[in-house]
Amino acid sequence: MVRVMAAAQAQQANGAEGEPLPPLEPCALVTVPLFHLSGLYACAIMMLAQGIKTVYRDPRFDAEDVMRLIDKEQVTIWSALGSAPHQVLGDPAFGRYDLSSLRSVGFGGAPTSPDLQRRITEAFPTVRGNLGMGYGLSESGGMGAIIGGSELLERPTSTGRAAVGHQIEIRDDAGQPVPTGENGEIYIRSPYLMLEYWRDPQATAKTILPGRWLATGDIGRLDDEGYLYIDSRARDMILRSGENIYPVEIENRLDAHPLVRECAVVGIEHPSLGQEVRAIVVPIADATIEPEALGEFAGETLAPYKVPTQWEMRIEPLPRNAAGKIIKSVLTGERTLEQIEE
Repeated sequence: MVRVMAAAQAQQANGAEGEPLPPLEPCALVTVPLFHLSGLYACAIMMLAQGIKTVYRDPRFDAEDVMRLIDKEQVTIWSALGSAPHQVLGDPAFGRYDLSSLRSVGFGGAPTSPDLQRRITEAFPTVRGNLGMGYGLSESGGMGAIIGGSELLERPTSTGRAAVGHQIEIRDDAGQPVPTGENGEIYIRSPYLMLEYWRDPQATAKTILPGRWLATGDIGRLDDEGYLYIDSRARDMILRSGENIYPVEIENRLDAHPLVRECAVVGIEHPSLGQEVRAIVVPIADATIEPEALGEFAGETLAPYKVPTQWEMRIEPLPRNAAGKIIKSVLTGERTLEQIEE
């Protein structure tokens, strides 16, 4: 995301036809909670350090008000975390406001499928070539990996290479590095890691390991050029009849369906298989999708055992936390929104 902001500040973006866009004074819109890594570091602190005009709004997301502010304040930089892109693109007011000032859009906080990236560049042609993504945790104190521009166009499912001052390793269950290309838990090391969890030495010892390596709890892999690919949180991985299934792969496929607005994939208990795959899908407005058709669509690119066997179609948006991440424990019935809000 740092790279994306710098690109926006340089104001070198080109329009859809390759013509240089008119220069604008950098202006950032913050719609991310300031307790979130991206809100505090990538937005508030970095914009302040660079002297960039920054617009803040009420923390409760409102798609039309976001578009109103982009139009009114000539916003050039927007960190569209979590469900923000879905909500803006699907809002009835989309098209009523002039959003051509946007030069850069950054992602984070939740997976952003290649199809969603395509839809954003189609909806906002002025950001073409200036999309970016960052990966980090509150515990990492900054973006551990970043990607943007042509790199993201070439590798739309990657979260980039290690940021300056960071090291990334992929390790197995025994804490040993795995070969290039194999999945394992993501570990990060940098001078920016948190010192400890406040008054919780046991949790600190489980997370900050010898050598000051941070165990993220995320599952991913590194390719031979050092690009990181994140597959899921360890707790989200589905184990079906001995096969590891990473929900993000299925979610990316379903997200590519033209009638799907957003989706989530979870594992549910099965008496003989251990777990089976369940998909929760929110269609676009006024659309009806048959589960059988979605299953056939998913099966065109996914192995049969990865195709969901259970489907839930819903009208209401998926439950998300303040940072925009889907709360899968609510979808599986482990917790309620009321418990989380408390």
